[in-house]
Amino acid sequence: MNIRSFTPANIARKIEITLDKQRGLDFLTVVKAEDVGLDPALAFRSVPSDSRFLSSVLKDFNVTSKDSIIDIGCGKGSAMRTMLDFPFARVNGIELSADIANIARRNFLVLNEKRVTVFTGDATMYTDYGAYSFAFLFNPFPDIVMSRVIDSIISSIQKCQREFCIIYNNPAFHDAIIEKGVFTRFGSYSDKKGNILSVYSNYSGRMSRLYANKGMQTDGV
Repeated sequence: MNIRSFTPANIARKIEITLDKQRGLDFLTVVKAEDVGLDPALAFRSVPSDSRFLSSVLKDFNVTSKDSIIDIGCGKGSAMRTMLDFPFARVNGIELSADIANIARRNFLVLNEKRVTVFTGDATMYTDYGAYSFAFLFNPFPDIVMSRVIDSIISSIQKCQREFCIIYNNPAFHDAIIEKGVFTRFGSYSDKKGNILSVYSNYSGRMSRLYANKGMQTDGV
């Protein structure tokens, strides 16, 4: 018997999974990359984000209906589900695995959400980053892939000048974002569990919308 499986957090998660299942939803179960035919060296397992942590962070962003966000490596859409509590014009996701992307689509079909589109494809090849002001990642892939995704986002900024903010949960490959010289880490958020969420922008100081974020531990940019 695994005693850790009976912690309050795990019990609460199992209850959430059961309640979702009763509604025909599947946001919270974990999927390994190899189980859906992906190379684990290029794609990490699909794990749901902590909805409460993400929600508390997004409350600090003054989201408006002029904003759109894309979840890069969206998995089954758990983070997108949280994002829909905010007035984003669009809450979209891109997922490499067709099987997982189809689960996400079914989830939002059951919820009758109209602001959502889930794309199936390689995030490094996605050509519509210009449609968004925010991107969210929960560490979906290694640094070599992250570097290529950042190149694609930078290309979109060059074509359509605007502030672009990256919200990076579990920022294991921070260097792959800042090494291009376009994005700077503006600051970070942390919760009681020790989780860290870093925020990046191509704007600095008072030019950035992030300047007024009160809950963020700033990096002094």
